[in-house]
Parts: sequence; structure tokens; C-alpha cells
Amino acid sequence: MIPNNSISSILFDSSGTRFRQNWIRWAFGFFFLSVCLGLVMRSFHVVEIPYFEYRNILHTHSHLALLGWGYLMLIGGMVFGLVKEKDRVKDYKFLFLGTVIALLGMLFSFPFQGYGAVSISFSTLHVLLSYGFAYKLLRVIKSAKKTPATRLLRLSIWFMVISTFGLWALGPISSTLGRMHELYFMAIQWFLHFQLNGWFVLGVLGLILLHYEEKGFKIHWPAYQEWVLAISVALTFMLAVTWAVPQPIFFQINGLAVIIQLVAYFWILKSVFSLDQTDQFLGFARLLLLLALASLVAKAMLQGLLVFPSIAVISYSIRMYVIGFLHLVLLGAMTMGVCALAIAKGWTSAHSGTKLGWILLISAFVLTELLLFVQGTLIWLKMGFLPEYNLWLFLASCLFPLSIAFLLAGLRSNEFSNQSISNPKVQLQERIKRETMKKTLIMSMSILGILLTSCGGGSGESTSTTESTPKNEVQADPKGIGEVTSVDLGSGIDASLAETGKAIVDMKCTACHQLNDKRLVGPGFQGVTNRRKPEWVMNMITNVDIMLDQDPVAQQLLEECLTRMPNQNISVQDARGILEFLRKNDEEKAGVRDAATK
Repeated sequence: MIPNNSISSILFDSSGTRFRQNWIRWAFGFFFLSVCLGLVMRSFHVVEIPYFEYRNILHTHSHLALLGWGYLMLIGGMVFGLVKEKDRVKDYKFLFLGTVIALLGMLFSFPFQGYGAVSISFSTLHVLLSYGFAYKLLRVIKSAKKTPATRLLRLSIWFMVISTFGLWALGPISSTLGRMHELYFMAIQWFLHFQLNGWFVLGVLGLILLHYEEKGFKIHWPAYQEWVLAISVALTFMLAVTWAVPQPIFFQINGLAVIIQLVAYFWILKSVFSLDQTDQFLGFARLLLLLALASLVAKAMLQGLLVFPSIAVISYSIRMYVIGFLHLVLLGAMTMGVCALAIAKGWTSAHSGTKLGWILLISAFVLTELLLFVQGTLIWLKMGFLPEYNLWLFLASCLFPLSIAFLLAGLRSNEFSNQSISNPKVQLQERIKRETMKKTLIMSMSILGILLTSCGGGSGESTSTTESTPKNEVQADPKGIGEVTSVDLGSGIDASLAETGKAIVDMKCTACHQLNDKRLVGPGFQGVTNRRKPEWVMNMITNVDIMLDQDPVAQQLLEECLTRMPNQNISVQDARGILEFLRKNDEEKAGVRDAATK
């Protein structure tokens, strides 16, 4: 038994170093788990994985990446960068412990139930704890000298708080308007927008400026530029509004917003790039910093293209672009930025034991971003898929967990070498601390192993939430809503037409749908012609917006998937080819086709 008064000494020491080491190790631990889950998601496109709920893994991955890795590193950088009195750092210990408990609760609940009572409770706990951090840090900033860094950090914290308003709105919206209503999706986008563009981007920039200010550098950033930056972050939310309400006025506001944002980013990045010439970041720290700043520049340039409404629509219609943009901010700007700071401040190292880890991390990020954006562009240009695209993306993603494993090993060896070897009590406490972390990570990885082999299994009953007849289905026209009112299927499969349809499916559909009966982003295609009339299938392809707004079956499927199918302007002729390919797929996979017509 460890005495209660020893728990604090295990986590903290007089200098606050042990607390910081624990904090960073937990953050990297959640980073490792999130990339492992991301790799599992990528494997869906390569092999069939039975008894696996893709959506639940997606939720677990995104929560650990945003609220585990990203949040812990940013909030930790602010705590250890702003709180100068080392004894005051201990005031954050219960908030930190509560946050770790909330994240572990999400890790052990989301894979099994998705959004349910337990997972939502832990998510809510995390939000409440973030308010505690925000309150304490804003008080520290208020009493500190007003500088560009502290002003930027204050702005980022407020955007973090503002982002959570979208989460609180989800409950009332879903209970009154339903989860298929535009406001429900806009609430989710509200959270993501202000997290990525406000909290993460401005938080990283603020920490970078704070590091330079601690070195004695003066930074000129007038107050009006801060207001312009804040306004640009707020107004660029109009892109999410155009997705739900594609009115010209919202496209125009979004176009103006991205122009304002380009100006604001130019001002602040100009200062950071000029400071970079002072050589305060060396070696891998400098390389990571330049990659973070390059990611911000790329983000600004990509958003600058959104002044054109046609490109704005494409940006959220092509899934590769959406994922690539999310990773550009989270993995590029935030991850590379905070890692550069951690090395520069000596919080982690870039010695020979971790160099391979940093090289692999950079390689994984660059390769996956190139694949995502190149493939997204090919889809935009209607040029199909790269040969073995999904396999190459999976292999490139394998570098992520490998790199984090090297970095975690480097963190442990670095911390051990810094500990006093003359004090047996310190050695005992360090061993207990390492064993506790080790057991927790082993338990977490065991959960992943269980998910890979037996999640949802055991009774022989499939838990796949594929496109099936929705429960309590409202009576609707079985042919759907649209111009397709009659389809002549013929006596058999038209091989040429099916081949044409396959090319279109490969180009436009496989990012969200599999050919088996397992859900990816949307339902699996297997068996669709046995459940839906051919007219319904073609209307869903060619008239997707009206179908999602008015057809009860499509609406209930949208409520299950929580991802609105984009309108890709597929012609009736091309839709007929897709239908023929789906008929062929059902004949091969299910052994029967066209049951819905009988």
C-alpha cells in the first residue's frame, strides 16, 4: 500500500518537473492510442474486419486525438509556460487527474457503445474540467504582463470555451428537431471549427510567441490585428453554414472571411518567421517548427481558395479533402508546433534514441497528406483512384504508431536518466510511477486487441449497422423522390453497363462505402438491391438533397450514419450504371439480387 500522502510526491516534486513529465507522457500515450485506432480505421479499406463498428472506432479516435493528445499538450504548455511559481503548478493536479480519468472513460466506453450514457458522461466531465483549466489560466493571464503571446493565448482559450457551446446544443437540438436537422450538423461543425481554427491554431502560435518572449525578444502585434484575427476565425464558420444552407449570401460572407483571415495570418506569421531567424530552435526543433508553420501557410492558402463557391462546395464534398484539412491542423500545425516547443524547452529530447521517431512521424504526416490531397484532386477531376491507393494509405499510416512508440521509449529513457540515483525513495517513487503508466497503457492496448478480435461477437449475431430496414420506418414511396419513376432491369446483368458503374463507384463512392455488408462512413452496398427498389437507389444517387430532406427512409439512414451524403451531380445514365454494378455485386456477394422488385 502506498500512503495517501505519497501519491502527491509520486506525481509532483519541488521543481514541478515530475508533474510535467507525467503530463507529457500521458499526452503521448493518448496520441499513441489514437493513431492505433486511426490505423484500424484505415484497415477497413484494405481487408474485411468482422464484428467491428467503424463509427464507434471513429468516435474513439477523434476524441482521443482532439481531447487527449491535442488538448493535453496545449493546456499543459500553457500551464507550464504561464505559471511561473512552481508551487502553484500543483493547483492543477486534480484537474489533470480528472482529465485523464475522463479520457480513459471515453477510451473504454466509446468503442462499445458509441455515443451512449457512459461515453457522454465522460465527455461532459472533460468539458467541465476544461472550464476549470480555462478559469485558472485566464486569471493567470489577467495578472500577467499584457504581451502579444498572452493576448493570443487568452484568445485561444476563449475560442476553446466557445467551441463547447456546440456540444451543449446537441442534446436540445436532437430531442426537439432530430439528429438529421441542419442545426444538428452545424452544432458539430461549430465545435470542430472553433477547436481547430481557434483553440489549436491560436494556442500553438501563442506558445511559440511566449517562448520567444521568455528569451527576451520583443514582438510587435497591435491590438487591432488581434481583433481582425478573432473576427476572421468567427466569420469563416460560414463555410459550415453554406454546407447546410447553400445561399449566395453565406458564400459571400465566407469569401470575405477567408480574405480577412489571409491578412491576419500574414501579420502574425510574418513575425514568427522573422523570429525563426534568431536560431532559438535548433535541429529537429527547428525542422518541426518550420513544418508547423508550413502547415499553417498551406491551411491559409487552401482556405483562401474557398472564396470561389464551387471550390467551397468541393472542400466539404470530397472526404479526402476534409480528412486532409483536419490532419493539416491537428498533425501539422498543432503536433509539429508543440513538439518543436517541447524539444526547445527540454521537456522532451531529440537525442539519437528518438531521432528515428521524429523522422518517422514527419514521414507519416507528409506521405499521408500527399496521398489524401492527390487522391481528392483526382476525384475532383474525375480521374479515378491511384493504383492501390487504400493500401498505400494504410502502409503510410503504419508509420504513425511506430514513430510514437519510439518517442514514448525516448521519453522514458530521458526521464530515467534525469532522476537522482542516490535517493532510494526517489527511485521507488519513479518505479511506481512508471509501472502505473505501463499497466494503464497495457490495459488500453488490450482493449484495442479485444476490439480487433471479438468486439460485438460471441453470440454469432452480427452487430454490423449496415443499411437495413430502419426501425419504426415511416411509410414512404418505395421508389423514392425524383425523376426516376421506372427502371427496366432486363433479364440479366449487363456486363458493359456494370463495368461503367464500377468505374464510377471506384471514383466517387468507395471513400464512404464498402462492397460488403459492413458500414464504413455510409452503409455497405451488399444487399441494397434486395432491400430497395431500383428507382429508390437511382433517386438516392441523383436527387440526394431532396431525398435526405423529404424521404423518411433516407432520413433515418442519415440519422444512423450522422454523415450527410454529398451531391456529386451524377447523371441518371451514370446512376443506371451504378445500379447495374450493385446488382452484380449482390449476385456475387449475397447470391441473390433484385429481391425488392419481387
